[in-house]
Amino acid sequence: MRILILIILCLLSVKGVSQKKIIFEKQELIIYKKSAYHKGKEIYNAERELKILTEKEKTDECDVDYEFYYNPLSLVGNYYSYESGEGGVLACGVPGSSLNIQTINLDNNKKTSLSDMFLEESILKALKKDSWIKKNMENSKIDFQSINSFEVFLDIINSLGYVKFNSNSFAILEYDEKYGNVSVRLVGKKNMGFNHTEHLQLGLSIEPKESYKHLFQNNIHFKIGDYKSGLKK
Repeated sequence: MRILILIILCLLSVKGVSQKKIIFEKQELIIYKKSAYHKGKEIYNAERELKILTEKEKTDECDVDYEFYYNPLSLVGNYYSYESGEGGVLACGVPGSSLNIQTINLDNNKKTSLSDMFLEESILKALKKDSWIKKNMENSKIDFQSINSFEVFLDIINSLGYVKFNSNSFAILEYDEKYGNVSVRLVGKKNMGFNHTEHLQLGLSIEPKESYKHLFQNNIHFKIGDYKSGLKK
């Protein structure tokens, strides 16, 4: 009996360690499977979010069958991109799910726009060449070639009602040393109906601003595909 108790305690101990297993640690950034911290400050915590939600939504009649999760996408210097998702059933409600992508500056935990790191002219040129953009803009009879602002471009895309893009919803796929361009995925949230969403990815090859070039040359710590996520390479 004593031996059995010791075995159970060991198994529980191993389980606890695995749940807190570090999947990345560098530059004072520590990423676990369900949480992440920079300089000791929490970036996200799926278990804490679920606990708060459960306490708020659970009733005597209905339980909460829900999940929050996070996946690392890319880290360039102090610019961290990650996928966040949630879904399930809240108490007596109907099933639903949602996905998001965002890039933050770890120094201040603030969202970073694609145009903060990349030349706006290069972003617009890549967007105007994208086949999905061209098809939907032309079908809506929009003169998108004359648009000269990244934010305005996104506002017009979002007004079509197919998908919702944010300027910080991007992650890094690859750096081309020969041409100095970066392969980026700009990711929108597409409504699938019945309270569900999915990713819509635009593949852009764009030029970083001069002050950011050294990060792509020397400080890409990981990129899309290095960790499991809902994005396609």
